[in-house]
Amino acid sequence: MFNIVRSIPRYVWLIALGHGVTDLSPGALYVALPFLKAKLGLTYAEVSAIVLTQNITASLSQPFLGYYSDRTPRAWVMSAGCMLCGLAMLASLVVSNYYLLLLFTALSGLGNAAFHPEAAKLVNRLSGKSVGKGASLFSVWGSIGVAIGSLFMAFLLSEGAGLFLYIVPFLLSSAGLVYVAVSLPPTPAVHTDGLRKLKASFNWSVCSLLGMVAARATVSSGISAFVPLYYVSYLHGSALYASSLLTVYMAAGAFGTMLGGIMSDKYGSRTVMIYSILPLSLLLYLFRFAGGILPFIILALASMLLSATFTSSLVLIQKMMPGNIGMASGLNLGFSVGLGTMGVLVLGKIADLWSMPLIFDILAFLPVIAFVLTLFIREPESKEALTG
Repeated sequence: MFNIVRSIPRYVWLIALGHGVTDLSPGALYVALPFLKAKLGLTYAEVSAIVLTQNITASLSQPFLGYYSDRTPRAWVMSAGCMLCGLAMLASLVVSNYYLLLLFTALSGLGNAAFHPEAAKLVNRLSGKSVGKGASLFSVWGSIGVAIGSLFMAFLLSEGAGLFLYIVPFLLSSAGLVYVAVSLPPTPAVHTDGLRKLKASFNWSVCSLLGMVAARATVSSGISAFVPLYYVSYLHGSALYASSLLTVYMAAGAFGTMLGGIMSDKYGSRTVMIYSILPLSLLLYLFRFAGGILPFIILALASMLLSATFTSSLVLIQKMMPGNIGMASGLNLGFSVGLGTMGVLVLGKIADLWSMPLIFDILAFLPVIAFVLTLFIREPESKEALTG
């Protein structure tokens, strides 16, 4: 394990750390939802709209930014995106108008979107023959950032903590990303046949993969959004207990992401996805009936299974679209995740009209759909990926 860590270039480490800081905001937003709901007197649907706004701007714009990144690479976009993400998130916490809250949430998501395709493409380029290891490290730090973001926000929202401390890690990370940008030689743009390769890449296998990612993202975002609301707003329980559950869930995802990368190298990405998705149904069905320590165990296991497919799907779609790696990264990290998290708005409306527990029954069914889609995915051989 330590040899794996030492073999990764320092620039990849700095980009991965920047990924962790940039992804503080999604984790922080989920923990801030009960605070924002109480502060502005919002309904569940309005709270879900906040999540939807963040995810639309952070996710659906990524393929377009990735396509632009492939043709006009700009490493400085990583630093700018990281800084915008942090500043706008801070602003969303202090405003007292719902529409301003949505505006700053959207800007935070846009900064997040600008960071990811450029960063994922550079990690792919700088990792050399260890693309899987580099992608695992990049993904793991994103999961760590989301997990720390939830705990960090819970601390800042507690009595006596200052919200403006939230911007400090973004300032430090942006400085590190500027160093990466000025130190690296310019990234070559894709060749003029990139558009032809892009059109040829979209087949049933790629669409099935994106559908699987969308279903998985709906489950992941649904858990992140509704676990705090379920315990705090529905059961009227402790906010600290809810944030602890969410932190365990997100922290376990970091382990699952690294494990998924290692298992993908050994057994193949498609195999990892097939065996990881289906058990989620049983775990999520049992979640709301569990008590004591069991909710922590169930969420940790669910997170590891969800995250095991994350690195696998990223490496796999980059292999499927070798001439458009930035856009491939944007599709996996952004577009499909965005489509999935749009389901959170629907789930919020269901919670308003019927009941919060019904949400977890729906989340338990979605992995079945993801499993069926995974059966249609064809994993290209290494030679196929290289030739495109």
